[in-house]
Amino acid sequence: MMSENKVLNALKKMPPVVFMLIALIILFSVLNPNYFAVNNFRNVFIQCAPLMVLGFAQTLVVLTGGTNLSMNAVVNIVTVLAVFMALKGVPLVLAMVIAVVAAVGIGIFTGVLIAKGHMPAFIATYGVQNVFNALALTITGGASIYYNSDLYHKVYSSSLLFIPAPVCVVIVMFIFTWILLNKSKLGMQIRALGGNREALKLAGVNVVRSEITVYAVAGFLGGIAGLLTLCRVESGQPIVANGWEFQSVAAAILGGSSFKEGKGGVTGTIFGVLLIQIAQNGLNVIGVQAIYQSVLVGSIVLAAIIIDAVVRMRRRD
Repeated sequence: MMSENKVLNALKKMPPVVFMLIALIILFSVLNPNYFAVNNFRNVFIQCAPLMVLGFAQTLVVLTGGTNLSMNAVVNIVTVLAVFMALKGVPLVLAMVIAVVAAVGIGIFTGVLIAKGHMPAFIATYGVQNVFNALALTITGGASIYYNSDLYHKVYSSSLLFIPAPVCVVIVMFIFTWILLNKSKLGMQIRALGGNREALKLAGVNVVRSEITVYAVAGFLGGIAGLLTLCRVESGQPIVANGWEFQSVAAAILGGSSFKEGKGGVTGTIFGVLLIQIAQNGLNVIGVQAIYQSVLVGSIVLAAIIIDAVVRMRRRD
């Protein structure tokens, strides 16, 4: 009896997105028996690797009470900068490192606008998004740019202990972000920024520095997501990540992260990203035409957010 109660209590504490994810997998498996295959799920994890890392970045920002709409621009500019520098003679690996450093710089710039400039996060990050997306388009002339290298394929085709390399990167970034949130002073400050900013100020914490640091870390994670994307598409693409900023916010919210209470974490974000990616993958597998997929995926995510909100309100009552 005790064990049954523990199981029930554990199930009640799980984010509603977990059950919605299971329901979605069952639905697609019924519609297409080939859906429930090891290779298909392996591909799902590989495909969602960049968005997963971006989701971790967005979770940090959401927990401070903000929204980072510039995350797609960070990914876009990283793919473009790395390829552009390689074409100019910079070794590709060094170009990748410089591109990630640039992503951190974009994060710091964004954080300064918000923390020191007192601009609403939504407005500041939307402005940064437009600036760097325009820069990416200007550098490339609005088209994809290419630099031939075996490195891209090696990253996406190699494995470590049977785990695909992109998934290994996700695991490392998850551990990094989890430790940051749960085992560091900055993690406590991140939650306080979203839950009780005034108390943090009264405790003598430099709120401005903390907030800028959060956006810098988000920039770093966005840079890693950009490199994963570059290795996947094998080119610099100025619009490849457009739309990911909203998907990453949706994933963080579905995973249980709160704008106002500083509650949540990156574990739940994993399920949020998987819900979005499995919805996209499942629609492909069952043969839904591409022109309808965006509407259906958006509808599934919106329904999931509404269900999640209703379930959480009932749990509080």
